[in-house]
Order: sequence, then C-alpha cells, then structure tokens
Amino acid sequence: MNTKIKTLAVTGLLIVLILSFGCAPKVDVEEARSYGDPMTENLLVAMNESNYTKFSKDLDSAMETALPESVFPDLISQINGRVGNYVAGSKEFQEAYMTEQYINIVYKAQFTEEPEGVTVRVVFVKVDGEMKISGLWFDSPKLKEK
Repeated sequence: MNTKIKTLAVTGLLIVLILSFGCAPKVDVEEARSYGDPMTENLLVAMNESNYTKFSKDLDSAMETALPESVFPDLISQINGRVGNYVAGSKEFQEAYMTEQYINIVYKAQFTEEPEGVTVRVVFVKVDGEMKISGLWFDSPKLKEK
C-alpha cells in the first residue's frame, strides 16, 4: 500500500510539472528575432570596434548602470582577449524563451580565437513600449578556462 501511495505521488508530481511547462508564456520567435537579431549584431560589432556609444545604444537603464563606459574596456578584454573578435554576421539563432517579463535569445556565434564557437545570450525587456537589452552572457570552452 505504501508503494502505491508513493507511485501516485510521483505520478501526480510529474503531471503537475508537465502541465506547468505547457503553461509557460510562449515567445513569438519571428517578432523576437526582428529586434533581437539586429540589436545583438550591433552589440557584438561594437565590441569589436571598442565603441561604447554604439554598444550602449539599446541598453536599458539597469544595464547601463551595471556596465558603464568606465568598465567597457574590461569587458572587451575579458571576452575578446580570450576568444578573439566576433566574426560579423556569423551568429546563428538557437532559441528564444521567456523568464518573467524578460525574453532571452540565445545565439551561437563565431569568434576568431574560439573554434568551438561562443554561446551568446541576450536578455530583452520592454521599456516604455520599446525593447531594450537588459542582460548579456557569453559562454565557451575558452571562457571557462581559468
């Protein structure tokens, strides 16, 4: 009898998990890419050019505060210093998903010194009716090295 209760509990939990994933907000991929692709390309090319004005043009205020111009050279050094420069136009869309009010878009991008490619995740949020960049993450084998 105890085994039946455990089996029912596990089955019930699995059903709840499956249903909760089905209820997650869906992202309109076409719409997300219509702003995400050009904004991400601009961001990556601006890093190659060490151009903070170009880099920051689509950032939300929280991101501008977290990444002011004074730390921009450090970001470039951390990324480009390990994986090289972004190969313009090389990013490939991987997925888009929602977390709370944020839309996450993930790309695989080529950098000159990273044969494995770099995963670039850009987080967007709507601010006063406009999409803005609210987060930026890079991941690759070379970036994980100490």
